[in-house]
Amino acid sequence: MKINKLIAIIILVLLVAMTGCWSLFSARKSTTTIGSVDVPIGDDMATQIKNGTTIYTTGDVPAFVLNGTDAVTTDFLATVKVLDVLNTITIRVEILSPTTLEQQQGNMGYLYLCQPLSNKAEKLSDGTIAYGGDGYPQIIEGQSYDVAGVIQPQWQDYPYAYIPGPPEFKQTPAETSLYSTGIQMFITAARSFAEQAEEAGGHHLTAEPVVTVSSKQIQAGKMEVIMGIKAMDVLTSGPRDSEPVIAGKLQYLQDHGAALSAAARKAVEDDIAYWRSTIYSAMNVPTETSYPIRIVADVDVAGNIDASSLQVYIDNGAARGSHFIPAAQFFKDIRSARVTVAQSYADAESVAIQVSANAPPPP
Repeated sequence: MKINKLIAIIILVLLVAMTGCWSLFSARKSTTTIGSVDVPIGDDMATQIKNGTTIYTTGDVPAFVLNGTDAVTTDFLATVKVLDVLNTITIRVEILSPTTLEQQQGNMGYLYLCQPLSNKAEKLSDGTIAYGGDGYPQIIEGQSYDVAGVIQPQWQDYPYAYIPGPPEFKQTPAETSLYSTGIQMFITAARSFAEQAEEAGGHHLTAEPVVTVSSKQIQAGKMEVIMGIKAMDVLTSGPRDSEPVIAGKLQYLQDHGAALSAAARKAVEDDIAYWRSTIYSAMNVPTETSYPIRIVADVDVAGNIDASSLQVYIDNGAARGSHFIPAAQFFKDIRSARVTVAQSYADAESVAIQVSANAPPPP
């Protein structure tokens, strides 16, 4: 009996050991390099310009791309999925996280690597190709990465971003992507801003606002994100005649209509009809409203963002350059700009007076 029990224990230990070895073998098998493949060598931008193989000229391309020494001002930040590694210089990608690219066709774009990849890539046992180079992570088609760089100012058809080097090209596990960590906090704040802006203007959203990220920078304990919001909205529904712009005119007619000339009364009535039509459209036909905003927050040395420190500013469209004002001031300005019953009343009176003044004298 004891012998049988001992044999059973030995068999169990062997099975566990074999299972562990098989698991280890299987794990290694999926990442084992079984050879290398050649990667086409791409021409650098200076050579492309010289040979006329690019639509861009020296004047279009940021200086650091051509000389490798000028300062870099990042204005492109995105999480991307690698579609194709075309050569050691160029990668075709799908842009996953929001970014401001007004002419973008779909979500495809191209990355130009100022520091090229190796001209040899590893072929793994599962058939995938792992591209890389000094400082780069393993770059595999179908996987996601965080990239930062400079967007080509004169890009056509598809966005073209210059990536300064390996530090700006990082592996992106899904749970730590730009979209799902720090940036997500800012996107949530942007959506909240849009909802408050719509409410301040007497409107409401008809769809989830589209939030795009154009740049992110961290400096002196502060993170700043420049974003754009595109919102589809309609005027909040209610009885049209209770809208201040109509209610004031109706009140004027009620008070003074009997004393008005036929021409003056008709002019006010036509004005009311126009506003009824306009408000009906505003309540039923969604229109697009854009909000360029900047969000600033405190961030510690480990990259943790203090959510309570978030501050939102909006570009109020100053005549020259950007002029960001606090969101609270913007909401206040919107509310104060809305037409009141008293203003509408005065407007109807002005219409009646103007028509009466221009009327021909009685025969």
